[in-house]
Order: sequence, then C-alpha cells, then structure tokens
Amino acid sequence: MKKTNFPLVALLILVAFAATNFAGENPSSEAPIAIVMKIVKDVNFKKANGDWSATKIGQTLATGDEIKTGAKSLAIVKFTDNSILRVRENCSIKIYADKHDKQISKNTYIEKGGVNFEVTKQQQNEEFQFTTPTMVASIRGTKGFLQVGDNGTVLVLEEGAIDYKSLLGDQTKGNVTGGNSVIFTNDGQVTVATISPDQQKQLEDSKKTNTKKIIIKTNQGDLIIEYLEE
Repeated sequence: MKKTNFPLVALLILVAFAATNFAGENPSSEAPIAIVMKIVKDVNFKKANGDWSATKIGQTLATGDEIKTGAKSLAIVKFTDNSILRVRENCSIKIYADKHDKQISKNTYIEKGGVNFEVTKQQQNEEFQFTTPTMVASIRGTKGFLQVGDNGTVLVLEEGAIDYKSLLGDQTKGNVTGGNSVIFTNDGQVTVATISPDQQKQLEDSKKTNTKKIIIKTNQGDLIIEYLEE
C-alpha cells in the first residue's frame, strides 16, 4: 500500500463530527463512536451487515462495525471519550454504543486476539465494557491488556479497577485492581492473581507500536510497506 499522511486538521474535524453526532436520544447505526488513528499492514473493516474492505486512516466506526487485523498488523482506535485501543495482530473486534440521558456506554466485543487499552475515566452512569466469549468486564478508567485465545481470556490490569463476570460455569462475579490479572477458562474457572513476570512482559509488549518499513521503487513513486517489529 502507498504511504499517506492523514492531515491532523482532518482528524480533529472527524473526531469533532463524531462527538456531535450523539445529540439524539440514542446513537443511530451510522453515528460515529470511534475513529481509526493508525493502521499497520493488514487491517480490514466491515460495517454492520456489510462486506469486509481495507481500512483507511480516518475511518469512522459506528455501532456494530468490526475491525480485524492480520499477521504483524496493528490498528489504533480512538473513541469519542478519548479512550484508546491498540488492536494487535490476528485480532477481531466489534464495537457497540448505547445512550441513556445523554450518557454514552461503550462495549467492545473481542472474538479473538489481543487488545491493549487505555480507557479514560467514565462519566457518572457511563461505562466502557469489554466482552469476550468467556467474560464481561466493566471499566471506568483503566489501563491494561486483554488476550482471547483458544483456552479462554486473560485480562492483565496495569492500573485502575474493573468489575468482571464470567459468562460460563457458575458465572463468577468480582472486582480486581491494578497490578493483578484474571484468567477466565472455557470451563468457567476464574483465577485472580498478581501479575506474573510473563504477563508483565506481555503487557509491555502490547504497548509497542514500533514498525519496520520496506521501500519499493516503482514508476509511479515509492511503495512503502509497513509492518510491526518482532
């Protein structure tokens, strides 16, 4: 793909447009919830009931829209409340929003893969949720990393606090604070523990957005291919 620079002014206009489109009682299916701030390599986008297509920087996301990344790929998504998701490689997410009395609640469903998150402090009666096949977590201002794999979900909390609920087995509920992790297995087991050295490394790696570039000379100009470093 050709390397393009998305103007900062255009990004600010898009974010402002997204924020003002929550003026009604409930966000319509087309009202922007978030914007794609950065893409690396293979990132695709699908509107609700639509077809998959290549994602572009500046793509606005409405409720029901999906993002998926390929190998060595990355998408950075910024919500209208300034919360940020770094969608790591081989990951699939779907976003939703609901509005009650001018308060916006967001829910990101992660089908598979890893997401690093920085969720801003939510207003009263608002919440930011993550949902996976094995759990749901409610967040009001938190940093961390969430990984969905074949055996379940791992949630590593760097700071802040979450309320969680297992969706399987006994549907265990609880609360966890920064410096801890929660593992939700496919058989409904829930394990809370201090972040392990391996989890800490995974958390730090999830923040990295370092990329490498390959430049190919063509008759139409330079073709720049960007991908995540190992």
